[in-house]
Amino acid sequence: ILEKIDKPHKDFRLWLTTEPTNKFPLGILQRSLKVVTEPPNGLKLNMRSSYSKITEETLEECPHDAFRPLVYALAFFHAHKGL
Repeated sequence: ILEKIDKPHKDFRLWLTTEPTNKFPLGILQRSLKVVTEPPNGLKLNMRSSYSKITEETLEECPHDAFRPLVYALAFFHAHKGL
């Protein structure tokens, strides 16, 4: 799709996320602004880091019973993956 765009809008931004890999196109990497975050060491600190970004108000916005457990599972998944 991007190859067909002749002149992108001046405010166009594309956010990509990737694991380190040799398959990522070098041209995109060279023309990109790279942001790297180092996860805290350990599962507990990693979970705490994820939960520090979520307010109680955010958790209360969704009335579904599964919302909080899903937020926990997602935080746990990301914390565990970073170990």
